[in-house]
Amino acid sequence: MKEYCDNHIHSFLSLDGCALLIDQVRASREKGVKHLCFTEHIDIELGGQNFLVDFPSYEKQIMEAREAFPDMDIGIGLELGDSKDTRDRVIEQSNVLNLDFKLLSRHSVRNIDPAWVEDFFDKVPGRTRDSAAKDYVLAVMNSVLRFPDWDALAHVGYVFKFTKDRGYGSLIYEDSPDELDIIFRFLIEHGKALEVNTSRFDEYGEPIPGVSLLKRYRELGGELITLGSDSHRTDRVAQNFPEATEQLKELGFRYVTYFMNRKMNHLTL
Repeated sequence: MKEYCDNHIHSFLSLDGCALLIDQVRASREKGVKHLCFTEHIDIELGGQNFLVDFPSYEKQIMEAREAFPDMDIGIGLELGDSKDTRDRVIEQSNVLNLDFKLLSRHSVRNIDPAWVEDFFDKVPGRTRDSAAKDYVLAVMNSVLRFPDWDALAHVGYVFKFTKDRGYGSLIYEDSPDELDIIFRFLIEHGKALEVNTSRFDEYGEPIPGVSLLKRYRELGGELITLGSDSHRTDRVAQNFPEATEQLKELGFRYVTYFMNRKMNHLTL
């Protein structure tokens, strides 16, 4: 790729962000990112907290960044953390701004975030790796089938993002094949993209979702891929993009997708 597009970036506007928005743009430009989109968190009642965005400040900072870097496409988006109990409120938040991109994600599984590893894996009676995988995929499937308006599905495999030291490895297709097929076929039939999230590539040697899921998505006819670093600080923008794009080419993907004004654009791999 001659230029990159990073479709999953956070700033201090997200509750867990660690960088100024303008600094994230500057760092992206230095990494060869021509097209980027901020996806600040909307998650309600997640771990006892509400991840909400100061929308006027968000718009102002995006406009300032566009003026400072006119040679870049700088999108304004949201990462929409869905759950059954909070869905209506997340949908309401998702419609406040005129967005370039809506990234659907699932951080809540049975009302617990898998990022809280001990709570999710150790304090749930009867919890095993297999049951965790199944519960997570069912939750993602519910979001995919029921959330009304979105462009791409984030980090399928998030359930094991923070468990490398436990030896669980990545979510694999065999963990929940029927449900994963439903998810992938929905994406394909409805023109939704699948995110390739590179935030743990350096630990697992593959993105989220991993190779087995990406292979199955491609086998079913899936073509739409977005690249996202999930960067919360400046040294992580476009992280592991060269390695991830090589894997995508090996799996038969021809291009990656980014969104402006909710419309798809493609860059050849």
